[in-house]
Amino acid sequence: MKLADKVAIVTGSSRGVGKNMALELAREGCHIVVAARSEEEADPRLPGTIYSTAEELRSLGVRALPVRTDVTDEESVQAMVRTTLEEFGRIDILINNAGIMFPGRLWEIPLKRWDLVMRVNVRGAVICCQAVLPHMIERRGGVIINISSIAADQWGAGNVSYAVTKQALRKLSEGLADEVKEYTIRVFALSPEGLVITPGTMYHRLPEQVPSGPFVEAPEAMGKAAVFLCGDEAKSLTGQHFYSRALLREHGLWQEPGPST
Repeated sequence: MKLADKVAIVTGSSRGVGKNMALELAREGCHIVVAARSEEEADPRLPGTIYSTAEELRSLGVRALPVRTDVTDEESVQAMVRTTLEEFGRIDILINNAGIMFPGRLWEIPLKRWDLVMRVNVRGAVICCQAVLPHMIERRGGVIINISSIAADQWGAGNVSYAVTKQALRKLSEGLADEVKEYTIRVFALSPEGLVITPGTMYHRLPEQVPSGPFVEAPEAMGKAAVFLCGDEAKSLTGQHFYSRALLREHGLWQEPGPST
């Protein structure tokens, strides 16, 4: 297994892309801290909790620690990191996946919603980086992956706040990678190459708006790309942004499914 006995914190992993990434890491032997707010299924359109995800991960033979975490709250994040170190004694990987969006035209979005998107998507990632870096620096090693989006390359009309945050995470990854390279810590930005169909991505869409075709990305692609970035083959790639399937294809690790018959 490529990540046997490594320990990864995956924020926002009670469902969606974060959960899919946690599953792929676990299949490679990585123990997982399920760091998210969802202790109960408050909205039927957003199924999944930190506990149900942890149980699914344990079925793969790894240890999984569910920790309620609000990435906008520094003390909540610090407490999660302390709990992780008490339980596992190490942190090898941080995946900053927690994110939200509130679609709407710029002049119609209440500033409190704009601010919340910034706090969760960007400030939350910064808080998590600051919390794990002292440990990684002391151990002189680690991997941080900030989850961006194809939205950062699009015009962004109707969802400017989200696009701005996802572009910011790419710059954060680039700059932080340069700051910590002397400690052999790697930092990446990683985006789905298309749309991953999850409860979160479909929350603001009607059922008839569910897309299909090559733009839709299989749920395991992001996790497989994260596994690659955490491995030795990616040591020279720090500071860069990658699209999941493109990265995997480049290294012969992904083959698109053939047309259904």
